[in-house]
Amino acid sequence: MPLSPFSAVSSIPAIGLNIPAKEKLFPTPLAPNPYLNSSNTYTATKSGQTYANLNALSWFNFLAFDIIGDLAFGQEFGMLARGEDIAEVRKTPESPVTYAPAIEVLNRRGEVSATLGCYPALKSYAKYLPDRFFRDGLEAVQNLAGIAVARVNQRLEAGKKGEVDRVDLLARLMEGRDENGNKLGREELTAEALTQLIAGSDTTSNTSCALLYWCLKTPAVMEKLQKELDEAIPEDVIIPEYDIVKDLP
Repeated sequence: MPLSPFSAVSSIPAIGLNIPAKEKLFPTPLAPNPYLNSSNTYTATKSGQTYANLNALSWFNFLAFDIIGDLAFGQEFGMLARGEDIAEVRKTPESPVTYAPAIEVLNRRGEVSATLGCYPALKSYAKYLPDRFFRDGLEAVQNLAGIAVARVNQRLEAGKKGEVDRVDLLARLMEGRDENGNKLGREELTAEALTQLIAGSDTTSNTSCALLYWCLKTPAVMEKLQKELDEAIPEDVIIPEYDIVKDLP
């Protein structure tokens, strides 16, 4: 069965490494990767271990959430570093911390919200239906709101302690005022944070995964990309910094 742009597993060739072709991406034999947990295994499959099976969409999800956390709340979620989908949840700012898989929560929330949007008559008693789709989905709605509550609470506390040395999106929102000239309260800030999480996460990761898929499906594009990166990245650099590649066409 051919891979789709949103397949859970995509074949990822080596790019951007100035080392012999047979050694690109993963060495021979493959060394354990500390950033991959037991659910994200990989196996070299082709061309003398030049290729490996990697769950690319998961890593794009981790990247998207970390970027949103950094830009919006001044601190990333840490998913890339842990290689795991996990986020802090608080039902209220004072409630104890729990944890939930943010990406799974976002997906479930979207599915149940779309369904109830099509069948609004179900909304009032959906949580009583025997199908776990509705119960799990409504729980995901609450958990996603709890993630927003936790991030806003963490950001406000860090601001009070003087631990924030940059202007993020939440800081700009805190400067805003409503139609009566009053500053936005915690509930309004949480609603804005929730919007940022919904609007900027899976759209970014799905689009990035689709772009990678079509690059991989187009050999001429991959050759051009490899050549461009090889020319820009010094031979002794394995993982380039942003400054090295930011001006590439």
